[in-house]
This record gives sequence, C-alpha cells and structure tokens, in this order.
Amino acid sequence: MLFLVFVIVSALFWFIMALNDSAQDHFNVNLRIINQPDSVTFISDVPERIHVSVSDKGTNLWRNGYLKHPTVNVDFKEYSNDGVLRYSYNDLISSLRETFGGGAVITSVSLDSLQLFYTTNAGKKVPVLINCQVFPSPGSTLEGSVKASPGSVYVYGGKDVLDTIRYVSTEPVVLRNLSESTNLEVKIKRITGARVLPSKVELKVGIEPLVKKQAMVTVEAVNVPAGEELLLFPSKVPVEYYVAMSLLNQDEDNNIHLTVDYEDISESKDGKLPVEINKFPDRLKNLSLKTDSIEYAVVKD
Repeated sequence: MLFLVFVIVSALFWFIMALNDSAQDHFNVNLRIINQPDSVTFISDVPERIHVSVSDKGTNLWRNGYLKHPTVNVDFKEYSNDGVLRYSYNDLISSLRETFGGGAVITSVSLDSLQLFYTTNAGKKVPVLINCQVFPSPGSTLEGSVKASPGSVYVYGGKDVLDTIRYVSTEPVVLRNLSESTNLEVKIKRITGARVLPSKVELKVGIEPLVKKQAMVTVEAVNVPAGEELLLFPSKVPVEYYVAMSLLNQDEDNNIHLTVDYEDISESKDGKLPVEINKFPDRLKNLSLKTDSIEYAVVKD
C-alpha cells in the first residue's frame, strides 16, 4: 500500500510538471454568429466549427481547450455590410488568441477567412418535386405515390433569383427491392445563389403486399357495322390480376375493358374471335385472361 501511495504521488508530480512544459494539440472550436437580426437569412453555409492547432503551456491548454468548449463569436453587426459578412484571417487569429489566452500560438487554422452572403428578403414558398424511383420487391406494390413532408419549402435569395424559381427538387433517390413501407430523409437539391429551408424533407414510401383476385368481365364488340349485331358466347370471361391488399374489396370489374373486333371475323377459321385487353387501371398488376377467345354469331336487323 505504501508503495502504491508513492507511485500515485510520483505520477501526480509528473503530471503537474508535464503540464508546465510547452505542448501542442488540436481543437475543434465552435463558430457562432451573434447579434444576427431575425430578418437575416444566410445564403452561404455557415461553418459550425473550425479545426485549430494551438501551442502553449500544458496548463493553459488544459484550462482553455479541455475544461471549456472554445468558441469564436462573430458579431454580425460589426462585420456585415451590404449583403456580405466579412471576417478576415487576422480577425480570426485575434479571436482565437482571446479564446486560448495571450500566450497561445496558433500554428494552423482550417479556415483562412469568412465571406458569407446573406439576404433580408422574405422567403418564397415553393412546392417540392420528388425525384424518387421505387422498385418494390416481387409480391409487393407501391401504395399511391411517394409523398414529401413538408410538401413545400422556403427559398431565400435575391429577387432576380427568386423570380426564376417555381419549385425545388430533391436529390435523386433510387429504392430497390422494397417489401415494406419506408420513411427516409433526403436533401433538397442546392440552388446557386439561393438557400432552401428546410434543406431536407422526409419521403414517405408506402408498400403493400399484392393479393390475387379473379373477376368475370363483360366483353364488348367493336367495329360492328350498322344493321348488324354481334352475339358473343359467353358474354363474360374470367380475368385474373393482382391488387394491393387495401384495394381487395373494391369492385374493379367496370374499370377493365375487354373487346372483340368484328373485323377479325375475316381471319377466324374456328368460329371464334380473340379477346383483347383494351384498358385497365395501373393499380391492377399482371392482368391476364383465363379465356383468350370466344364464339360469336352475327345477327342482321
């Protein structure tokens, strides 16, 4: 125990002596714009922190760099003029010396100066255009369309820039093999000379399982000459398709259009006409006929 006490005391003395030696270390210094009016919006990106290398006594580095969060405050009212905030390299070094103490030597800074453009113009509200491709997994389908939240954002900039902007677009996103609903955050595509707030939106992608459904659909005869009638046997044929589970109980029969063409009679050799799928909603997937041809009879008035 006595030996352990001496070891601890020795380590403490060594630590104190080491702190009195000159040392160099690296720090992330917070950067804040103070006294910024509410009417001001920065178009340029304001860095949140700068990387600084500082040389000084260990005690000073410990006190000014580790025990507190070093911060450089840039006074908006002092350094802004006519839409631009300018903060020179000398201004930055001077602020860093105040932060780390007069004896500190700033050996390197990740930022040489600040030149931030801003505007006092009110923001222009524009819709968000979603640039997203969705490829559901087999057996699944996209429920409705992809939605953005919020659906509109504000664009800030000079009047000449704002007058040309009608909408903003998300960065392109491709989602493959989705089997369940997904929410993801995407960035708004940057616009030169303007700033978009918020700069990100949440995309909501609804995915549903597909279920098989069968229906009996009436077949319609087309291109029948006046004075004649085309009788079909049977008049309805079975179709099969896949639909999202939420639409399973909806009646889609009237939205499926099947036809036979009177003009195909000249090519018919077996007394049958081919049934064609003329139109059906996109929400019905893989629609197919269980009967591809039917018998007919021509009746003249």
